[in-house]
Amino acid sequence: MSYSAFPIGIGINTKAIMEIKDIAGFGEIFKRVLDSLEKGISSILSPYVYKQMERAKLLIEQEHSEQNAIVALKEAMTQDMIAVCKTTRDRNELHNIVEIYGGAIAELQNFDTSKLPAHLPSNEWAAHFYDCAKDCSDEEIRILWAKILSGEIKSPGKYFKRTLTYLKQIEKHEAAWFVELCKYSVENCYIPSFVLQEGILPINQYQSLVDCGFVNASDCAISINTETVFSLKGRKIKVVPNDVYTMRIMTFTDTGMQMCELINVEADTNFISTFIDKINNTNHAVASEAL
Repeated sequence: MSYSAFPIGIGINTKAIMEIKDIAGFGEIFKRVLDSLEKGISSILSPYVYKQMERAKLLIEQEHSEQNAIVALKEAMTQDMIAVCKTTRDRNELHNIVEIYGGAIAELQNFDTSKLPAHLPSNEWAAHFYDCAKDCSDEEIRILWAKILSGEIKSPGKYFKRTLTYLKQIEKHEAAWFVELCKYSVENCYIPSFVLQEGILPINQYQSLVDCGFVNASDCAISINTETVFSLKGRKIKVVPNDVYTMRIMTFTDTGMQMCELINVEADTNFISTFIDKINNTNHAVASEAL
């Protein structure tokens, strides 16, 4: 891949794609994803989409090869759709959409279809998703779009429309900065202010993420008066206060929290050590890494 804005832990499991066992269940997931596509795509292409939905469904039901099921999906969704597109931009948009919606199916392949909700993503959300995602040509960020769509299908209403808007507008280097920020996150909700105060995270990068709508500009404080276990990215810190321990923090916006949950990175080791030392040096609490 030419760019790795979200380099760790968000890739689609290609081996798992080749191990789809339940074609019937896969068909139900396919139906859910294509429902979102149907709602999002322009009216000009709708007749072709209906035609290809039926063709793809038939091909997938006939396929006995799990690998060929994914291939059949992509081919069925693109052949006639590409034929009616007149410009390079149209072709690029359709390529992006095929990759994203196909990726959502791959993300959902192991999901228990009996747990799919009765209701679907709303027409308004599906249309906004399509409009925001169609211009994304970056492979790694398309994977993130696929994860959002699959998450919305599993739990309609989970992702805000403004999250889609902010993701559409983020630059590649800003996406990389956000991944770095997530390494210092606590509970996928905030970062301790010392990350900025001590230059662990450059202030210009943080300010850019404020401008992107991922984090809030002002800091605030939380107070701890009982034993608390903080969840970091893959690690935990236990804090036992002697009286009341107060920590200054910088909070994620709702969009930032939703995005941080999707970024599967490991907490920075030096950050963890500094976090523990900062707490212990206050004499208001004792901190240690929890197993």
